[in-house]
Amino acid sequence: MARFLVLPGSVAVASDRLVQILGLNVDGSIEARDLANGSTFNCDPSLLKAAPRARHGQAGAAQRIDVAVDNDWETARQREAVLRTISEQGNLSRQVADAAANLGVSVRTVFRWLAAYRQLPQTSSLLPNPMGPPKGTKRIDAKVEEVIESVINDVYLSKPRAKKEEVARMVGLRCEAMGLKAPSRKPILARLSALDKSVVAKARLEPGEAAALVDFVPGTYKVVKPLDVVQIDHTLADVIVVDEENRLPIGRPWLTLAVDVATRVIVGFYVSLEAPSSTSVALCIAQAVLPKEQWLRQRELNCVWPVWGLPKAVHADNGADFTAAALRRGCDEHGIKLILRPIANPHYGGHIERLIGTIMGRVHLLPGSTGSNPQDKGQYPAEAQARLTMAELEQWLALEICEQYHRRIHKGIRKSPLAAWELGVHGQDPIVRSLPEQPEQFTVSFLPFEERRLRRDGLHMFHIRYWDNVLPVLVKPGVPILVRFDPRNLSRVWVMGPDNNYHPIRYADLSLPPITLWEHRAAIQTLKEQGKTSLSERVIFQAVLAQKELIEKASAKTKSARRFAQRQRNAQSATLDQVWNAPGTIDYSKPVVPYDAEVWE
Repeated sequence: MARFLVLPGSVAVASDRLVQILGLNVDGSIEARDLANGSTFNCDPSLLKAAPRARHGQAGAAQRIDVAVDNDWETARQREAVLRTISEQGNLSRQVADAAANLGVSVRTVFRWLAAYRQLPQTSSLLPNPMGPPKGTKRIDAKVEEVIESVINDVYLSKPRAKKEEVARMVGLRCEAMGLKAPSRKPILARLSALDKSVVAKARLEPGEAAALVDFVPGTYKVVKPLDVVQIDHTLADVIVVDEENRLPIGRPWLTLAVDVATRVIVGFYVSLEAPSSTSVALCIAQAVLPKEQWLRQRELNCVWPVWGLPKAVHADNGADFTAAALRRGCDEHGIKLILRPIANPHYGGHIERLIGTIMGRVHLLPGSTGSNPQDKGQYPAEAQARLTMAELEQWLALEICEQYHRRIHKGIRKSPLAAWELGVHGQDPIVRSLPEQPEQFTVSFLPFEERRLRRDGLHMFHIRYWDNVLPVLVKPGVPILVRFDPRNLSRVWVMGPDNNYHPIRYADLSLPPITLWEHRAAIQTLKEQGKTSLSERVIFQAVLAQKELIEKASAKTKSARRFAQRQRNAQSATLDQVWNAPGTIDYSKPVVPYDAEVWE
């Protein structure tokens, strides 16, 4: 998945019409010319997509993004880092020769990689071509694999620091004692090389030595223009919200904020009752990158938020939500550098920390505010005064950002964030912004994933079977692939096909209702506590529906039940795909009622 540049002269698609971009207006809209009839018009940037021909390219390489193992992905990143240094202005032959020497390959190979990368400038274009059996497959007997794994854990991942040759010798001795044919050195050494370096260092070295080898070393980055660096972080909002049905308190929500360091504009935010996760980060990044006009219209907000574009770098802390593999790969694939600040050094994220403090200061004026600490709250009855629902808090935040924060003079830059943004994108030296070629699939590329293999009856995840007639065309049986999912709605998952697009795959049983990941986990926990070991699809969904019924009955009585019910409603209204039962949709649990019809002889 590549990006396309939004600048005058570029060709794109807007509302299914092939257009040429003429200019970018101050209000965030795009001036375009319809190439079919020559008419000019202004359109929302949210309607822009890459022209069809820009989507073609090295599909064979790009489609492997979700089957690439970590070693191959790191190889592709190293190749990309070198190829990015090759400039059109200099001596191309000399630059290619230097790159070949740097990468240890022939000049011809570098020219081939460069051609593929310039045709489709994304990390996956440089993935190594698979050779031999599929990556991850093992041809050694399972019992021998167990021996190798046990020797690695007992001998190699220990403080005595046994050498690799000693590991190979011990594997041979144990296999001989068990009457098994010992493997050669090569597969044993390959498994040692594939071990995570941080795990090896922490197991074999003292803590200080391990930290010196594997911990992140903070570097410096210069922030000059908009979208050079975006900082992102989470906070528990200092306000209690109420549920939509009973208007009773359900606790404090989480807020994820993203700020552009150069201009201080807020590029995106996400409000949720869920604890911070890679999904929260994905949804915040998606809002930050994509134009906001459609998002504002859906919430009936008449305000200006002309901030969009792919950033060069995202700066975050070392939390599990920011170090997740889904976020790393998503950033790599879209050309976004992920910068992680050192542990226990919050001053490295000073801009986002100050922004959170500023926004929370405004939140303290809302009914139901808890203050930043119990002393601030005093005797104020926060729960009794709570008035805002999640949707209303989201609307208030959008208005606060667009109409207040963006228009106030910021002490750090001595102008308003909106003025700084407009100067950066429309001034004398404007930046060139870019958008994902396929905006509708951008968020999917950041969602969490699990590795699965296609069986004869479909994909199996969460004890649920998924099937679509197109699956055998998209995925080869038995080959490991990454299956992406939205934790807020498990009724469908996504797999990448040969066309470099993510394709949704629904439940095999369409009569099953959509459920969330946390509902699924709660049902599993309940079933285990009841001593049930056979966790079939039918049993799990019966448990989920039973819990839903209990929650609905208790939602007017307890805060936890109201919060759980509101989480369900939020998931229903906010998932990427609207497949929840709503007026006009099919309820497969009810019998078919035939229409009256005339019989023609």
